Amino acid sequence: MKIIFFILSILLFTGCTNLQPKVQEFFQTDNATHIQKDYKEIVKLLTQYKRKLDLRNPQSYNKQFSHSMYNEFKNNTNLLHLKKNGQYIQDYNQYMKIAFQKDTKLRNDYMILGLYKQLWFAYEQDKSHQITTLSYNKKELKTLFYTLKVIKWKINTKKDKYGNYLFLTWQNNWQIELKKCLDTGEQPSWELIQNLKYIKNGKESIYSPSNPNFEILMSQIIFRVENSLKILGEEPLDVSIEAMKSLVFFL
Repeated sequence: MKIIFFILSILLFTGCTNLQPKVQEFFQTDNATHIQKDYKEIVKLLTQYKRKLDLRNPQSYNKQFSHSMYNEFKNNTNLLHLKKNGQYIQDYNQYMKIAFQKDTKLRNDYMILGLYKQLWFAYEQDKSHQITTLSYNKKELKTLFYTLKVIKWKINTKKDKYGNYLFLTWQNNWQIELKKCLDTGEQPSWELIQNLKYIKNGKESIYSPSNPNFEILMSQIIFRVENSLKILGEEPLDVSIEAMKSLVFFL
């Protein structure tokens, strides 16, 4: 901050117009650093999200591949690819499209890897370090912003062909347990609910609020992308889900 005030003081008290381009360049470089910081924080949040998602959905990921994915995040590379019908997938849109198909296995890996690839592309990690904010593609960051908003909605609402949620996130453990009981043919009753493990041991109750952890993490990721856009002088529109879906290719 002291450097910024020093440069502004020179401009104000000397009136040297030839310094203005240098000041503008300084602010662009400083903002580019903040955008890169947003990217790094998003990768950390995405890593946390993946770990929690795998714990709640243990049948929907491959442990060995997920370990390689974490290394990819750590090293900031884009080398990993999953297969579909025997072919490696390159397009990040395809990853997320597959993740939300009703019969997909390992949907955790498809969704998170697809998000990471879009993030990596939107923040232009395939290029050398961006020196100024002028280097960034605002359109790609906007697409990422709306993609995240739509995915947040889809995770909370989409179900498979058997009526099960594709991703278990906001549901309490007793709700998951109850659904499994009903799927086996048990009839719903107050006695059944009282004997559910998480209700019976007092860890949860029917009045327990929904699990907020996934919602919080995804909201933090969205906030970081929005912050990057604001640094670039862009303000994402607050539009409906249907409008956002029309802006996102894979939906």
